[in-house]
Amino acid sequence: MRDEATYLGSVRRVVGATVYATLSSDLPSTSPIVNGRVYRVGQIGSFVRIPLGFLNAYGIVSMVGAMAVPGEDPLISARAAECTLEIKLVGEAYRGSAFQRGLSIYPTVEDEVHVVTEDDLSKIYAPSGSSPVTIGSHSASESLEATLDLDKLVTRHAAIVGSTGAGKSNTVAAILKALTTGSFPKARVIVIDPHGEYGAAFQGISRVFSIGAKDHPFVLPYWCLSFDELGWFLVDRRAASETIQDGNLRDKIAEMRRSGCAAVKVGAAQKALVQEEVTADAPLPFSIRDLWYHFDRLERVTYNEIARVTEAIVAEGNAKKLTSAQFIPAAMGNSAPFKPQPLPIMATYTNKIAQRLRDRRYDFLLNPGDFDGTTKDLADLVESWLNHDQPITVLDLAGVPSDIMDLVVGLLSRLLFEVMFWGKDLPDIGKQRPLLLVFEEAHRYLPSGDGSFIQGYARRSVQRILKEGRKYGLGAVLVSQRPSELDETLLSQCGTFIALRLSNSQDQGRVKSAVPDELAGLVDLLPALRTGEAIISGEATQIPSRVRIKLIEPRPKSGDPEVSKLWKDGTKPKPDYTVAITNWRRQQN
Repeated sequence: MRDEATYLGSVRRVVGATVYATLSSDLPSTSPIVNGRVYRVGQIGSFVRIPLGFLNAYGIVSMVGAMAVPGEDPLISARAAECTLEIKLVGEAYRGSAFQRGLSIYPTVEDEVHVVTEDDLSKIYAPSGSSPVTIGSHSASESLEATLDLDKLVTRHAAIVGSTGAGKSNTVAAILKALTTGSFPKARVIVIDPHGEYGAAFQGISRVFSIGAKDHPFVLPYWCLSFDELGWFLVDRRAASETIQDGNLRDKIAEMRRSGCAAVKVGAAQKALVQEEVTADAPLPFSIRDLWYHFDRLERVTYNEIARVTEAIVAEGNAKKLTSAQFIPAAMGNSAPFKPQPLPIMATYTNKIAQRLRDRRYDFLLNPGDFDGTTKDLADLVESWLNHDQPITVLDLAGVPSDIMDLVVGLLSRLLFEVMFWGKDLPDIGKQRPLLLVFEEAHRYLPSGDGSFIQGYARRSVQRILKEGRKYGLGAVLVSQRPSELDETLLSQCGTFIALRLSNSQDQGRVKSAVPDELAGLVDLLPALRTGEAIISGEATQIPSRVRIKLIEPRPKSGDPEVSKLWKDGTKPKPDYTVAITNWRRQQN
């Protein structure tokens, strides 16, 4: 077998799953021709074959070096050195059988090492699983399609990481188009899109919900928030302990949720809601303007007598218009009108709530339109996202203020998880029709670190999805240009890694810590990857692969502006900055 054209050299040392081999001095060329095809010897990331009787062991070259020949002067010349390959063993195949991960027999010293041919590559890269989806081609052979196992990709979760400009958005688009076209007419995907990039890329196969849109506006009713989330959002409640004001707010919200539960569209008619069991955290509707008016009125009320029975009212206010009730101002000393006893303490809270209600940036949350629980309920909201004639739903969060992005993504994730959990055995819900969630720009709202009371709403919700979601038909894909800033627990739960070019050492280290030890050497290739090229490892692929992702048209709106072309334009500029400033102040384009 040493006279075969594929022969490279022999094994010199075996350390666990790592093999060190030296190239034969009789090798006529580092570019042998096998069956009319030229192969490059010793390429980082390339495969080699080690015959072991009827079994072939396969490995990936992770290092190429030179070692001085024993007894020779190491300084004489490069010719007197042996070329050494470090090989990470990854799998095996009996002749005529399919490739499989893992090893049953290990090489020994003097075993032969051979080039992997096109036939071997087709066996190694053969589609795995019962549902392969094609996303591009293998860099080792452009004629071989690169596939992912759909079942493993969704149920075991995935991470797509890469520096800006490496082709990350195109990779997401390529994978989602592969999932949602052709063989999977009931595919269901939700893309959480903080920058509004994907609506253009998925024309004809998606429905886009965006803030302020006429056809499909994005709304998220505030009354879905738990009390702690409402407290942080409305009144900037930061402490874990509860003050008297917090207690008053909690009691009133619980009372309002209880009083309105009989009128809700879902649950009341089925007598599934028991008023006494409703808490301040229940996702039941109440009027936040009435909540403000209640406490604002208590702050302003005065009485005509010391017994405080008759109000000294001048005019009632209007909760919908945020108009306060007017009372005769309290007199000094023991003269009427009198202030209430004990004195109210909710003024700071009412002012903060009013400021939130007047801020148009939060209209999608505080003014959800028909989604008041009576006209339309949560079931209608979820159905509008999931039960339409397109496989992809894009939730365009470009208009969400950055200070509440964590809160909004946390509520979205929790809402979808609860629907899939409580409907896990119902037709076309839960495990009967799985759902894939794609978290674009995940480092913005899923940061690493232990967080605090005012952060981590999204992280806690997404952690629950990654830890438990597969049991209820819920999968997740995390997309980030800074994996070093992502929460470690979330990354550790991702079964498939798709890593594009990464130049930052901290980002490379985070990816290296997440892949198996025997494959960590492949991470060293990340800075040298071409645009649109990725290293894929994990459960959705048969073998760690260097893949060229196919280019998708139309592309997501994440490309760079053509600076040279735009600056060469000789037409007279006509910028209208007054419109830009007006739009900013109105919070509307």
